[in-house]
Amino acid sequence: MKRILIYIFVLFVTGNTVAQNISGYWEGKIGLSKKDSLTIGLQIEYQGDTLYAELDSPDQYFTGQPVSDLRFSDSVLSFQVPDFKLSYEGRISPDGQRFTGICTQYGKKFDCVLSQGAERKFFPRPQTPKPPYPYRTEEVNFRDRDGKKPLIFGTLTLPESTPKGLVIFISGSGWQDRDESLYAHKPFAVIADTLTKAGFATYRFDDFPPAIFRKSTTLDFADGVRLILDSLLQRPDLQNLKVGLLGHSEGSLVASMVAANDKRIGFTIHLGGVAQPFEEILLYQSEAILRVSGEMTEDEIENSVAINRRIYEVIKKSKSKEEAMERVGKMLDELSAQLTDDEKTKYNITPSGKFEMTQTVGSPWFYTIFHIDPIKYIKKIKTPVLAISGEKDLQVNANATFDNLQTYLKDRKLLQTKYATGLNHLLQPCTTGSPDEYPLIETTIAPEVLGWIVRFCLNQ
Repeated sequence: MKRILIYIFVLFVTGNTVAQNISGYWEGKIGLSKKDSLTIGLQIEYQGDTLYAELDSPDQYFTGQPVSDLRFSDSVLSFQVPDFKLSYEGRISPDGQRFTGICTQYGKKFDCVLSQGAERKFFPRPQTPKPPYPYRTEEVNFRDRDGKKPLIFGTLTLPESTPKGLVIFISGSGWQDRDESLYAHKPFAVIADTLTKAGFATYRFDDFPPAIFRKSTTLDFADGVRLILDSLLQRPDLQNLKVGLLGHSEGSLVASMVAANDKRIGFTIHLGGVAQPFEEILLYQSEAILRVSGEMTEDEIENSVAINRRIYEVIKKSKSKEEAMERVGKMLDELSAQLTDDEKTKYNITPSGKFEMTQTVGSPWFYTIFHIDPIKYIKKIKTPVLAISGEKDLQVNANATFDNLQTYLKDRKLLQTKYATGLNHLLQPCTTGSPDEYPLIETTIAPEVLGWIVRFCLNQ
């Protein structure tokens, strides 16, 4: 997976005086493995005698990330990203056309040659809000409940007049920043901008710091939202407001878990929402994406789904993540003995595939979410719910979400559903709904979805 640069977001620039002119765009590849590489680019410019640079990751649709500690001396270029343990050092060639060096991140070293001559790529995202904003923004951070560790870092937006309400955003699975950034899209920034212009205060936040996040579960994420509520609602300018939770994907499950037992929550908004057991979501997702990709025959898709179903049953019945890892490992060994080499590759039951699966099963988050029943929480919700799902969502089954919400909410009058024709899991207009399309679409979130969110909030 091409993930090495996905966490590079906010860096601080320092400059230095240089003699040789190295301005321009430099591009190269990081050799992640024998079969996989990642393209990176470096745009270098002079401002007076001072050197500045921005780092791009065009394969991940990231551009324009400033670098820190940029230096060019004695034919050696270097820069660092201390917060993410990333650095680069390379020596320029005698003809001045390339840097040959090493990129290091999280202790891993990768060969990387940066050469001139490529055209810098830009990925238009016209909905991303740009300053100056017609509202106030404030960095608001919180420590853990013991007050020892910084835990939550976020952005509060406030309209110029008294807010009509407060909406707290909750991101989906995997580490996400406060904007839920993906392929240069920033959907939470777009929604926050829209809601604040409509008169609402909003708070969006980064997931827990990576070291803490890796040990955390969906239960911890729900407690993080409660911590935000405990802290944020003490502010004088946020008193007596109706509070809503807006969750995307797994974030909607977290919203349900909090709303089920917290009387401070006045409404919830579920985008591409989760209302089914996790194994049902994964089975739907794998089948739907495989079918659209055309990479397997129908029989092969059925076999793949059957294998996954067996794995998930083992996880559900295991009494600990350690037991789940052991049982899944044995089952994969048994399956491997029955398959040809081609079948092992096709179903990813290779040695590396088995290692990856058992490690995933052993993660606190993965094991725990298999033992969470969303219906348990849906039954306890007593406040209005807006559920918006895309017709072409291949990651979460929209119909199953709507059916469970309609069946298990105590009062069906509390529920509004919007089945968004032609939209994917990110609520973008799309062709097939495949995740491969996400970066190719300029629209971050369909305008009609933004309208539904605003109208729902105004009516609470």
